[in-house]
Amino acid sequence: MQDQPARCPPCQPPELAVIVPTYQEADSVAEIARRVAAVLDGVAWELLFVDDDSPDGTAERVRELARHDSRVRLIQRVGRRGLSSACIEGMLATSAPFLAVMDGDLQHDETLLPRMLQTIKDEDLEIVVGSRYVAGGGVGDWNARRQFMSRLATRIGQRLIGVELQDPMSGFFLVRATVIQSCVRRLSGNFSISHGSLG
Repeated sequence: MQDQPARCPPCQPPELAVIVPTYQEADSVAEIARRVAAVLDGVAWELLFVDDDSPDGTAERVRELARHDSRVRLIQRVGRRGLSSACIEGMLATSAPFLAVMDGDLQHDETLLPRMLQTIKDEDLEIVVGSRYVAGGGVGDWNARRQFMSRLATRIGQRLIGVELQDPMSGFFLVRATVIQSCVRRLSGNFSISHGSLG
């Protein structure tokens, strides 16, 4: 009988997938990966960058990270663009039961991820939004115009979806995969994904 190579123990499947849509974020992907790894210690996670074929080498930087940490993954989209479709594609490319979406520009507070995950499980919620407009939230160094537009979009979103959220247009949220899977064909690329998933 030939010697068989030792079988590696099966990898633990991810409980949480963090989806980060990117375009020209080469300078921030390593820092995002470092921060996510630091705050999700003790959680089975994967970090999935969905890159719209950035000309600045974002995809290659992610590949380099993935060579050293198999929890880091890449979807490089060629000929396809758009924030909402990138989020959807990333969410459909994982087996994790919980999905978080955050921006690739380091504006979202990744330290909230463990609390968001615990909240969605403990309170049996479908979605948890990391809001800029609740106690402890913030808009970082946004200029006044960007802050105004975000608040305006929030007011419109609340009226359209009829759900009392502090920030339904947020790009930072955590949702059950079953919610996305049940409504993915109804989602529109014209609205923020957190708005679409509740509509």
